[in-house]
Amino acid sequence: MPPAQYQLVTLIPAYKTKYIGELLMALAVQTRPADLILISDDSPGAEFARALESPAYAGLRAALPIEVHQGPRNGAYENFKALIALWAERSDYVHLLLDDDLLYPEFYEQHLTGHRQGRFSCSISARWTAAENGMPIRGMPVPPAVKADPSRLLALDAGVMFTTTVPECKNWFGEFSNCILTRETAPLLLKPEFEGVSYAGLWDLGAFLAASLVAPVLYIQERLGAFRTGGEGHSAQLMGKHMKAAHLGYSALALGGKRLGQLSAEQARRCYAGIAPALVQRYGGQEDMQVFAQLLFRMAAGEDAAEAEFLDQWNRFLTSHQL
Repeated sequence: MPPAQYQLVTLIPAYKTKYIGELLMALAVQTRPADLILISDDSPGAEFARALESPAYAGLRAALPIEVHQGPRNGAYENFKALIALWAERSDYVHLLLDDDLLYPEFYEQHLTGHRQGRFSCSISARWTAAENGMPIRGMPVPPAVKADPSRLLALDAGVMFTTTVPECKNWFGEFSNCILTRETAPLLLKPEFEGVSYAGLWDLGAFLAASLVAPVLYIQERLGAFRTGGEGHSAQLMGKHMKAAHLGYSALALGGKRLGQLSAEQARRCYAGIAPALVQRYGGQEDMQVFAQLLFRMAAGEDAAEAEFLDQWNRFLTSHQL
């Protein structure tokens, strides 16, 4: 592989214009700025690109190495993949920053400093959950053993990554915005599956787990950013296809993790048993989810045939919902 052109490139799948000022400011005040910022504008009528050209942002934009490209306008994850193609492995490290999340000033400096400590597949820093106005309101459900560890930097292998997340149906790592991928692992985003099982809907957690199969993940026990709740994000739309897929995605990760040998049959069943009642409670009246509620109870009971039926129905769901 030839030497990279840059050390760090930021990729922004742009859609929402509401937080442009905060986004540009967060990038401008980094103590170690990105070398290149690629924006793929997926907004209707290129609203994001037009807003970016506003005189109000002229000073911030002039100070940042920004390139704007038209997005594919074929769904959020297709825009992620388009950005990976635009990036074309031009840097040692790459950051997929969603347009409504918050970065604190030392985000890039702390991540790159951590990567100098050894070979890691990616680095993930702790983050706050924030209200729509950016005010932190709570942390993440970090496992007690991790929280109690006095080390600021932790190297987590695949065993820890899989077993502390999937069986508990708990993503305590966060999203792409608080992760730095490497030149080696960023291309994993182009094929989000384990052993033929797609983990669409939980693309972020799935990518972190996939990266852990390449090399340990560096976890930084310092909150260097925040995930913004409310507003127009997918997480605010419980009945939307993305949140439905996020629920089902845990079962897909459990099945894929079991096929990989990273999870035992018992650990996979624990995941199925955790998701099944949540599906009944939240989506019992949703026609497209009823078959899964029934299947997951059977999977939790250990019926092997139910896993094959789930995979068939899961693939149909992804196709019909264009995920």
